[in-house]
Formats: sequence, structure tokens, C-alpha cells
Amino acid sequence: MKKVTLLLCSMFFSLLSFSQQVQVKKDNATVEQAEGLYVFLQSRPVAEYDVVGTVKKTGLVWSGKPKEMYRILLKRAKKDYPNCDGIIFEDIDMDHATCIKFK
Repeated sequence: MKKVTLLLCSMFFSLLSFSQQVQVKKDNATVEQAEGLYVFLQSRPVAEYDVVGTVKKTGLVWSGKPKEMYRILLKRAKKDYPNCDGIIFEDIDMDHATCIKFK
């Protein structure tokens, strides 16, 4: 009888441990992609990565609006670093970005 009770208790606690919910942290997010690149704006990926290069805004732009700068840097990243997986915009000025490759 003791063995059956012990077995039932261990099964109950095992089941209880599997039923715990995973808590979602407030800073978790799903990263969107643009033109095949993961885009991080004032954030960094949790996964390990290597920096493959930096792209900078050069020359004149029509409006200088963030959307235009965003598109220019995405295109430049794909052209200059075709093997990169993502791009990190460190600030909202959108005048430069870091190209990354996940490990």
C-alpha cells in the first residue's frame, strides 16, 4: 500500500511540474522582417550573432523622413552584406545601422 501511495504521489507531482505555465516577460517580442532581414529598432536579438558590417546614410535624400531612411539602409545592407540575417538600428535618427549574422 505504501508503494502505491508513493507512486501516486510521485506521478501527481510530476504532472504538476509539467503543467506550469511559461511566464512571458514584458520585454519579449516577435521580430518583424523587411526585405528578408530581421529588423531590430533600438533593441538587440537574444540569440547569438556576429557583426558583419555597418551601413551608413550617404549622399542626399529626398525627404529625410524615417521611412525613407529605413528603406535606404535596408537596401544598402542587402547590397553590401548579402549574407546578413538582420539589421540593428541603434537610434531613431536612422543614419546608420549594424548588419548581423546569427550563429
